[in-house]
Amino acid sequence: MSCNCRRCREQREEVITDPTRTVVNTRTNRRVVKHIHPTEVINVNRTVVRNEHYYPVYERDVYETVEENFNCGSNPNNNNRCRPFWNR
Repeated sequence: MSCNCRRCREQREEVITDPTRTVVNTRTNRRVVKHIHPTEVINVNRTVVRNEHYYPVYERDVYETVEENFNCGSNPNNNNRCRPFWNR
């Protein structure tokens, strides 16, 4: 039954369609992953040998006598003329 009368045409409904709404349902599954990080501990037992060196010093005194010979001529009151024997 189709209504083409004026009254039916005036009563027509207008239809507006909105864009589609998207709904996302997320299901989360949890799992455990174990990470193992091995550590090696090295205990070092060290012995230090201390070598001590000593150098004893002995001290002694030596006395020397050095003689120098000069030829000073005939005047004992004037030593300006003195010359070593080896530089004549």
